[in-house]
Amino acid sequence: MTDHVVTVTKPGRPLKGERPMTDRERKRAQRMRDKRTAIDAIGEETDAPLRALLDLLGRVEASEPARLCARRAWLAFGQRYGFVTVTQWRSLMENDEASTLPDV
Repeated sequence: MTDHVVTVTKPGRPLKGERPMTDRERKRAQRMRDKRTAIDAIGEETDAPLRALLDLLGRVEASEPARLCARRAWLAFGQRYGFVTVTQWRSLMENDEASTLPDV
């Protein structure tokens, strides 16, 4: 008699592929989702998730646009948690826009 190998699957969500993801694949997918969320948060800092704001703050030294994005993320963070008021937010945003516009 030959023994047949039977695979018993756990109850729950079905697999996306033919096999379960390895730890390395799962971590890589999480990093890609985090990176995509941070990219999507650029320009939408007021509605961005906390993790994306923290990622934007980490890019402050990358370039001038990244620095401005990090500043907007910091202001959104401050408004969300109450250490920057809405009027301070608007005046700082207007100052940022005026400083980035070219002189005519």
